[in-house]
Amino acid sequence: MLILIFFAVSLQARVIDYVDVFVGTEADHGQMYPGAALPFGLVKLSPDTSSKGHAGYDYSCREIKGFSHTRLGGVGCSGAGGSVRIKPSFGMKTADTLDKSSEKAWPGFYSACFENGIKTELTVSYRVGFHRYTFPVSKEDVCILIDLSQSYAGSIDSGWEKIASDTIAGFTKGKNVCGNGFYKLYFAVKFDQCFDGIERSGKSLWSRFPSASKDRDAVIKLKVGISPVSVEKAVMECRKDLPGWDFQAPRENAEKIWEEKLGKVEIFGVSGELEEFRDLFYTCLYRSYLLPHNVTSSDGFYRPAGKQQTIRKTANQSRSFDYYSGWSSWDDYRKYSLVSLLEPDILSDIVLSALDMFAGEGIPAWAEGYWPSPSVRNEFINTIILDTIQKGLVEYDLEKAYSGIISSIDGNEQVEKPYQYYIAMKIAEILEKKQDIQKFRKKALSYKDFWAESQEDGEGNVRGFFTPDGEIVPKESVNKVDAHFYEGSLWHYRFFVPHDIYGLASLRGVGEKLADDLEYYFNSWKHMALNEPPLAYPFLFNFLGRPYQTQYWSRVYITDTVMSRYHNHGKFDSPVIRRVYKKQPAGWLETMDDDTGAMSSHFVFSAMGLFPVCMGEPYYVIGSPLFPKMVLHMKNGDLVIEAENASLSNKYIQSVSWNGKDLANTWLSYEQIKQGGKLDMVMSDTPNMQWGSDNSAAPPSLSK
Repeated sequence: MLILIFFAVSLQARVIDYVDVFVGTEADHGQMYPGAALPFGLVKLSPDTSSKGHAGYDYSCREIKGFSHTRLGGVGCSGAGGSVRIKPSFGMKTADTLDKSSEKAWPGFYSACFENGIKTELTVSYRVGFHRYTFPVSKEDVCILIDLSQSYAGSIDSGWEKIASDTIAGFTKGKNVCGNGFYKLYFAVKFDQCFDGIERSGKSLWSRFPSASKDRDAVIKLKVGISPVSVEKAVMECRKDLPGWDFQAPRENAEKIWEEKLGKVEIFGVSGELEEFRDLFYTCLYRSYLLPHNVTSSDGFYRPAGKQQTIRKTANQSRSFDYYSGWSSWDDYRKYSLVSLLEPDILSDIVLSALDMFAGEGIPAWAEGYWPSPSVRNEFINTIILDTIQKGLVEYDLEKAYSGIISSIDGNEQVEKPYQYYIAMKIAEILEKKQDIQKFRKKALSYKDFWAESQEDGEGNVRGFFTPDGEIVPKESVNKVDAHFYEGSLWHYRFFVPHDIYGLASLRGVGEKLADDLEYYFNSWKHMALNEPPLAYPFLFNFLGRPYQTQYWSRVYITDTVMSRYHNHGKFDSPVIRRVYKKQPAGWLETMDDDTGAMSSHFVFSAMGLFPVCMGEPYYVIGSPLFPKMVLHMKNGDLVIEAENASLSNKYIQSVSWNGKDLANTWLSYEQIKQGGKLDMVMSDTPNMQWGSDNSAAPPSLSK
């Protein structure tokens, strides 16, 4: 009997087996990578193909230039990172062809063979990349390339020295995304055996092992320690963060870490039609765990953002913590509301790291100046800070960072700055700054100054829009992306007032008209599902008395075939008709960057049926749960989301209860769910137009 029980347990799938790390890695369909990483780890060890993409990799390309140790998943321009590229070779060959059928990967592990017979296996710790190369018998010399000139956004400088007969160490300095600012990292490449020589080729090095595979297959292992602090710390990480030369142990440890993290969400009752979406869910959850980077050394030292010459020890702070860096918050700020549910302690350290940046003169919108790891941009970090503080997840003297937060507000004047001024108003309320509360409240409502009430849409219907100065613009420009707003049309920014949907409705006259406009927006396929500004729009119907349409559209855009007319810099030559998310290498819509988990976390939230419309405020709008049962194992208790009859066709909520009592509201507060609880719903393919339709059921709003 015991044997049978063990056999049954051994057949149970691991959660990490549902993750497909190749999703979104082909061409411009996500710009992601399949390599080994750990949750919020500094090292992201992945292949670099000759057709590189923003994260160094293109699934459709078979030519491999090597395996580098840093990158950001699915960001703009040419990405950033690509530090310390390693490639095994027979002779000094800078690229080799992959045997695509041999390529396999899952969280914490990557493996592939080249057509020349060399096998690559990669795994990681938080600060070290571990390579194991198996070379078949050959008359050619075994060589390993160490390329220090590589940086996706542009290399600035690098240097190295041989510090032992088996170790090379140095530094690499590269530009951040779109060439803004720079990062500097120190490295140590330590082999499990002495090399016979080092040959220079520009800024690249070739370590030689000439007799390694002359008579038998040869295995060469190496570890690459990465540190923002110093060469000495990089060397130390090879010894401390990933000790020994047993490849299997760190690989199993990486898998164990990922299983624990992703296993915090359990999904039950998955029918055949939902299996692909379950796999997409866990793949997206995995991608939500990759940024920011923990840039603290394993013995507790770090260099803070913007202060390259400063080294701090975390134990000397007000409390010991890990320092994080690497931001893409214009894109992924909503993601941190997911982190608050699953990783509150990690989020506390992330926000303390952010507050440290603001405890001065503020920070730039883009990652200018020095950063301890590759980074992108910083708008909306204030929403993450407020959200975490209002959830009681971090303790900090806000006064120290207050002026920095205020001086760092950036974005367009029409809607982005008013939203951030609302965040400033809420922070001023916490600090009881009465004059500032009134000042920022006025600024939070300043979006109204840019409302052109008689503005026609592209089809000639008078609807009102936000325009550059509140004046009428040619109707022909209303649907044009980048004509008036960054990466969006007037439509894509029309509903971007997350803090005051009721105030926006009053500009339109009544909420019914705004709901009609929103319905028209979706029915005419104007929605841009591949970029961040309009991501919350399916959930806005909950504010406008039509929750059933939130249930419909929030589900449609993660499970159904839709028409996409726009990409983030224009209009497709012809509409793209397909699902937004697919479990395949070309998984995301064309030009849809994942943006460090922004799009992945959107799928996770939408499938959960809970969405943070107004990031900064601690509540979640109720959507349409995709799975019959989901359990979130949170720190203080389990949140159970049970949706009776849930299926692809049953998108609509018929009734809702919270902890056994009927729920009239179309939202739940963090205060309600932080200790766990049970959210029960009954689903159907027919909308219930009554549930949540009353104004009193709508989520909070500044003007409510």
